Amino acid sequence: MKKLAALTVVFLFAMASLAFAGGWDKEKGMDKITLKGNLLCVGCNLKKLNGANAQCSLFAHHAVGFKTEDGTIWNIIDNAKGHDIIRAHTLLEKNIPATITGWIYPIAHAIEIDSIDVHGVSMADIQRTAWEEDQMIAKELMSRKLGQAPTPAGPLH
Repeated sequence: MKKLAALTVVFLFAMASLAFAGGWDKEKGMDKITLKGNLLCVGCNLKKLNGANAQCSLFAHHAVGFKTEDGTIWNIIDNAKGHDIIRAHTLLEKNIPATITGWIYPIAHAIEIDSIDVHGVSMADIQRTAWEEDQMIAKELMSRKLGQAPTPAGPLH
């Protein structure tokens, strides 16, 4: 019975730590980390590596993610600091080296960017490319009819 109680306590603590991975909003600074790796299109990368049925060009969204040095692929959280990185796929989808400081959410394989250094690409270029992508996607979505399948909207590769 004592073993069962001890096991239950350990399990509850483990589940609580997973639930709060990434930290509390007001206390996030305590678990901020810095990772080195490469920016890439998550869908296209999984398609090339494992045959995933990614249709990035069809749905006009090559979501840029982050592959760390150990091979783990992280999805970037789409917020004020992550949106331009995610959208600027024409600049960033081809294994561009980067260093990200932020918070990881292991249960979801997601990373929230606090700061990012993209090697060889300026933030102004990233912002301009992301804005152009947003405009192109908005135009494509506005022309789509109810029930109509999406048509290829971005560069095919």
